[in-house]
Amino acid sequence: MSAPDHRPSRPEVSEGMAAARQRGVRLGRPPAPLPASAQRAAELRDQGLSLAQIAAALEAERVPTPTGKGPWGKSNVQYVLARWDRERGGGRQ
Repeated sequence: MSAPDHRPSRPEVSEGMAAARQRGVRLGRPPAPLPASAQRAAELRDQGLSLAQIAAALEAERVPTPTGKGPWGKSNVQYVLARWDRERGGGRQ
């Protein structure tokens, strides 16, 4: 059995998707909501804590990670803060 072809089967579909992208339509799965932990992480960052220190503080406070699995790490904190800044118009980029 051959591998399925994942490209649109008709040129009209490709053209329609390209036109939608040009209009600024976001295709695909919608983004997940901003995690509730983002505000707390931003507060800790505003206090001057590093990513590692924020992760340790969130872990000590038993704040769940965005996925609800595993411990807080610097990458989790960085992801949450980047989302916070993008969605709330925060001061850092």
